[in-house]
Amino acid sequence: MNKLAHSYSSLKLYENCPLRYYRQRVKKDVVDKGGPASIAGDRIHKQLEDRIAHGTELPEETAHNEPLIRKLEKYKNWTLIAEQELALDKKLKPTGWWDEDAWFRGKIDVLLLNEDQTKAVVLDWKTGKRRPDMFQMEIFAAMVFAHYNSVQNVETTLVWLKDRAVDKLSVSRKERGFIWQEILKKVKRVEKSLEHDTWPAKPSGLCPYCPARSTCNYAY
Repeated sequence: MNKLAHSYSSLKLYENCPLRYYRQRVKKDVVDKGGPASIAGDRIHKQLEDRIAHGTELPEETAHNEPLIRKLEKYKNWTLIAEQELALDKKLKPTGWWDEDAWFRGKIDVLLLNEDQTKAVVLDWKTGKRRPDMFQMEIFAAMVFAHYNSVQNVETTLVWLKDRAVDKLSVSRKERGFIWQEILKKVKRVEKSLEHDTWPAKPSGLCPYCPARSTCNYAY
């Protein structure tokens, strides 16, 4: 059986269309090169990362976000981390991002930890249309709890840069078990498909953006 590592984005990919998941992540005969919107999103994420991590001046494209970054820097005695990579093994224990036993991965755009590391604030930059996803916010919290044993509460915020809006979710440590139950349910569906080699297509409005659309009988 092929070894698969999971993440929020990969679980979302499978949920949207198991066949596309198979083509991209198992058979790997197609590559999602991304469209103009996703390419722009990656560029904006990198600009914000460089501003936080290295103090690099924001270019004109993202300069209007400077007040937001300065607000983050006012968290006195808090640790501010950009692009925090978190990985867990199958026992939900921390491991290295590229380690062989990495089983679940999550990348956090901004992580803030208070002085005694009992509270964490997670920010995820969003460059597209506002579509709040509580499951994604819960995954962020679960990953932080797994990596920082002293953290008792995680506040996750999706920051919609175009709309100048936010969506927040506060999660306590005692809730992490319920979150992992939901995560593992979704993981099990993927692993069942892998075990039985069943990858049903799920045609939808996303088909025109699928990298396998030219060779998929369901994309028309």
